[in-house]
Amino acid sequence: MTHREKQFVIGGAVLLGLIVVFQVFVRPAISRVRTLRRVVADKRKTSGELQTISREYNVIRSHLEQIRQEIGQQREEEGILSFIERIQKDCGLAQKVVYMKPTTTTISDIHEERIVEVKFGAVTLEQLIQFLSKIESSQLPVGIKVLDIKRETQNPRLLAAVVQVASLSTIEQDDPTAPSSAAMR
Repeated sequence: MTHREKQFVIGGAVLLGLIVVFQVFVRPAISRVRTLRRVVADKRKTSGELQTISREYNVIRSHLEQIRQEIGQQREEEGILSFIERIQKDCGLAQKVVYMKPTTTTISDIHEERIVEVKFGAVTLEQLIQFLSKIESSQLPVGIKVLDIKRETQNPRLLAAVVQVASLSTIEQDDPTAPSSAAMR
């Protein structure tokens, strides 16, 4: 072979070697870098979303803890009844109460819902609004669960209303170390 043919063959071998190196090493590396950039961008986005969700979770958890503390500090059922009676007197509704019916429903192992159903007869809209506003603006964890209002048949300017005031409380757990009432007799 001539010197020129040897250079041509060597040049072809070098070119073939470069193509093989590019196909075997460089091209997969470039593809992997692109994949990693896409994955990193996705992970950053996911990380941001998780941080946002984590902050929301912490806010909700602190609200839940605050509600649990309020429930734990809440008075007994008689306290709720006296609270409602006090508001009725403040609003001039004490004589307009047809009935008040307290009920308690267990909603979990440690929580119960206390509902006081109050039926009013011959009340004005202003009196009812004042009563509802005082219930809702109270510092106690109470709220209006049901409100049913109808016009009185004899005087259409007066209303008959059924209001259910609901509150949550913790169920008092018996202390296993405390002596039972039967053992004290």
